[in-house]
Amino acid sequence: MINPPLQLDEAKVADLEAYANPADVRWDLHAFADYVRDHEIKRGHRDNRIPQTHLQRLAKLMSDPALAAEADEWGVSPWIAHVDWLCLALKFVNYDTKGEYAGYSSTEPSYPDNYVELDERQYERFVHLPLAVQEERILDLHLGGWGGGGNEFFERGPLTRLDPFDGWGSATGIVPAIPFAKVRRRLLELLGQCPCGVWLSTASLVERLRRHDPWFLIPKDIPAKVAADGPSKGRYGNFIERQRGDWGNRTSISDKDPEGFAKVEGRFLERFLEGLPLVLGYVEVAYTRMKKEHALEPSRGLLPAFRITERLRRVLRHEIAAPKVTVLPNFEVHVESLFFPAETERQLRLLGESVQQGLVTVFKLSKSKVAAAMVAHPAESAIGTLKALSGRDLPANVEQELRDWAGHSEKFILYEGFGLLEGCREAAGADSFVVEAISPDFALVRSAAKLFEHLAATEQVPGSIRHSDQALSAPERVRSRLAPGVRTPCAPDQKPAKVKRRVQTTLWFADAEAHAAFCKILLDAKGMVSIDRRALTVSYPRPAESLVQACLKKLNEAYTVAMEDLEQ
Repeated sequence: MINPPLQLDEAKVADLEAYANPADVRWDLHAFADYVRDHEIKRGHRDNRIPQTHLQRLAKLMSDPALAAEADEWGVSPWIAHVDWLCLALKFVNYDTKGEYAGYSSTEPSYPDNYVELDERQYERFVHLPLAVQEERILDLHLGGWGGGGNEFFERGPLTRLDPFDGWGSATGIVPAIPFAKVRRRLLELLGQCPCGVWLSTASLVERLRRHDPWFLIPKDIPAKVAADGPSKGRYGNFIERQRGDWGNRTSISDKDPEGFAKVEGRFLERFLEGLPLVLGYVEVAYTRMKKEHALEPSRGLLPAFRITERLRRVLRHEIAAPKVTVLPNFEVHVESLFFPAETERQLRLLGESVQQGLVTVFKLSKSKVAAAMVAHPAESAIGTLKALSGRDLPANVEQELRDWAGHSEKFILYEGFGLLEGCREAAGADSFVVEAISPDFALVRSAAKLFEHLAATEQVPGSIRHSDQALSAPERVRSRLAPGVRTPCAPDQKPAKVKRRVQTTLWFADAEAHAAFCKILLDAKGMVSIDRRALTVSYPRPAESLVQACLKKLNEAYTVAMEDLEQ
C-alpha cells in the first residue's frame, strides 16, 4: 500500500457516460448452480460452450434483466461465460475442460458427452461459510485473472469496452514475469484510500503512481534474461502503440518516451478499473462519449473518471457483517446486505415470496409456504428460524399468526419443481433421484427429465404425465394406481357408491376474548384443529376430543365455562 495520502483530482462527469455494473456476480453464481441442479446441460461438442437453449434460460435467471436480450441477439453472453468460469473455479460444477483429439490429424480438441454436474457437497460448504470468507474466495479467484491467467493488457473481461494491446510477442519479455495477482491487490488497496461515492480523475491516479510508485507494475531493474528473451530489448518491449489499422507497424513503445508511463501503465490502469473492480461492484466508471473511432490503437484516455463503492471499503477493512434481517408487523421480512446472503435467502424462500431484490431484499411471509415448511421439516419452526435470523423477538401479531399457520400445517403439502415417480424404485434404479418416499409405490423426485432419460436408457419403458395445478391427473390406458382402468370392477347391474364419513364437533363461543384465549391454549398444546376467528368457532375430529377437553379444563381456570349442547 502506498504511504502518502491520496490527493486525487475530482472529475466532472456531466458529459461522460457513467456506468455501474448492473449484475451481481454473487447472486448469479447461485442462480447458475440452481439451474445446473435442475437441468441436464450437455456442452457443445466442438466449442465446449453452453448451448443456446440453456443460455437463454440462464439469462432470464440472472440479476441483470438485459442479459436475456443480449443472449437472444448475439447468441453469446460474456457475463454468463464468466459466471460459468467462476462456478467451475469454486468447484461448484464439474465438466471436461481439456477435451480429446479425435485423431492424429485433429488440431482442436472435441468434447463428446460433456455434461455439467453440480457438486452438492462443495456448494453446501461454500454457502455455509461466513460472507467475509465467501467474498475473499471470490476475490482471490479474480485476482488471478480470467481463468487462464490472462491480464488486462491483452485479455478482455466480461464488461470490457476498451481494446487490448497487440499480443504479438507477449509470451516472452517482461509480461510473463509480472506478478499480476499482487499488482491487482496492491491497486485495490490504493483505491481503498479514496473516498466513497466521489468521482475522481483517472489521469490524476496515473500521475500519482508515476510520482510515488512508478515500479508498481514493471520492476525498475529488468532481469538480463528477460530483456534478452523479449521481442525487443527494453522495459516496454512487449507494448506496441500505432495508428489504428496500421497492422504492419510493430515498433515497441520506447523506454525513453517521456509519456511512456502513461502509454503503458496508464493504459493498464484504465483496463484494470473496468476489470476486476467493476465486475465485483467495487467501482463505477465513466467513459467518454465517442462520436468516431479512436485514432490510436489501443485507445487511451477513454475512461477518464471512476469512483469507489462501499463494497470495496468493507472488503479492505474486513467489515463484512452478517445480513441484517428485520421482521415487520405487516409480515414482510427485510434483508439488508451489500453481499448476497445465499443461505439467509434460501431459508426465507421456504417461508415466503420474494417481492423485491437488491441491497434490501423483501420477502412476504406466506401461509401456504410456512405450512409446507412445517410438513417438510417438522423439527424446525418458522418462528425459531425468523428469530435466529433477526436476532430478536418477532412482532406479537406475526408470532401469533405463525402459530396459527403452524397449527394448520397438516393440511398443506406444497411441492414445486419436483416430479412424482410411481413404481418400484429399487428395480428402476431411481434411488439417487428420490427426495422423499411418499409410499411404497410413489416417491417425490428431483430432476424428473434426467430420471426419465435414465429409465428409458435402462429399458424401463417409462411414461410421462403432466399433472395440473389443482390435482393429480388420472392417465388412461396406463398401468397406474391413478388410472381409472385399475379400479375394482363392480357387478354389471350395480353402480359403485363410495361413501366416507367423518364426525366432527364444533364449539361456538359467544365471547371473542374467551375464544382467543382458548385458541391460544390449543395452539400451545399443538392441537390440530380448525379455527374460525370470525365465526368464533373451533372444530375438531373425534380423536382430538381428549385434548380439547383438557384445554377446556385449563380455560376454566380463568373463565367459567358453561357448555350447552345444540340440537342436531
